[in-house]
Amino acid sequence: MKYFIKDKDRKGTCYYEFYKGKWDGESFWKTDSILLHDDIVFQNEEFIDAILKVVPSYNPFGETEISNVEWKAIGQFIELKSTTVREIYFEADEWLQEVFKEYDCFTILGI
Repeated sequence: MKYFIKDKDRKGTCYYEFYKGKWDGESFWKTDSILLHDDIVFQNEEFIDAILKVVPSYNPFGETEISNVEWKAIGQFIELKSTTVREIYFEADEWLQEVFKEYDCFTILGI
C-alpha cells in the first residue's frame, strides 16, 4: 500500500483508522484495520471534502460510520479530484470491497 498502513507499521497515533463494520466502542488499532496518517489527509483535503459532501456529520475526532452506498457516492466526487486523492480512494476501495462482503458499513475512527 502506498498511502494506508497496517497497525504493525504505525508510528505514533496521528492516524485515521478505517475499521471493519460498526465500531464496538472499545477497540482501537485492530490488526485488520487500515490506517491513514493525518499528514496525508492534511495534504489531500479534497479526500475529506468528498466525504463531507456525502456524510456531513463526518467527525475527524470521533467515529463516523460509512455505508457501501455512501462510499460509492464519495467515489463519484473523488473522480473530479487530483490524482493523489483518487489513488487514496481506490487504495481504500480495494480493502473495502472485501469489507462490504461481510459488513454493511465501515467506521472511520478519527484522531
